[in-house]
Amino acid sequence: MPNLKGLTYKTEKMKIEDNEKKIKLAEDQGKAYSAALDYMKEMDNHAEKEVDDYIISLASEEAEGTYQLQEGKLKWNTPKEGFNTHLEIVVRDRKDKRFIPGLKIRGKVLDQDGKQIVETDFPLLWHPFLLHYGAFFKIPKEGKYKVQLEIPAPEFHRHDEIKGKRYEKDVNVEIEIEMETGREPHGPE
Repeated sequence: MPNLKGLTYKTEKMKIEDNEKKIKLAEDQGKAYSAALDYMKEMDNHAEKEVDDYIISLASEEAEGTYQLQEGKLKWNTPKEGFNTHLEIVVRDRKDKRFIPGLKIRGKVLDQDGKQIVETDFPLLWHPFLLHYGAFFKIPKEGKYKVQLEIPAPEFHRHDEIKGKRYEKDVNVEIEIEMETGREPHGPE
């Protein structure tokens, strides 16, 4: 057992009077996350729309590899043959700009004539500086596409009797974005 002699612990609970501090901490998290998102926007095509309690941002880039857990070990996987794009989705809280985890996003990508190119789930993707949802797939060519997203109200519990009352509606949104194609050969490919 470690020697804990001389250490002091403060066990004071946050009180309702600490609301301003809690709000500032949440806003600071949102500012840091938004700064990372702004950096990504500099690198990739992007589009954004505010809907209900959310700010929904899209970014398009070339398809790229990812590590995936297989048989208890991380294995580097390249996108499936023919996949030539990666669509990233960031969903933030409209008030404090923090990333919203635990969403089950489903979407369709349509060309400019309204023809459906793909329908897919957009699972959470860990990223070194910007958690996001995303998927890899094939589009016929670079250009403008309409992305239709369904975001069911999240099932996770929400703390705080006042500030926790958010994200109670399902959201359906369409966002137009200029999508790019290619395969980015980074990582141990």
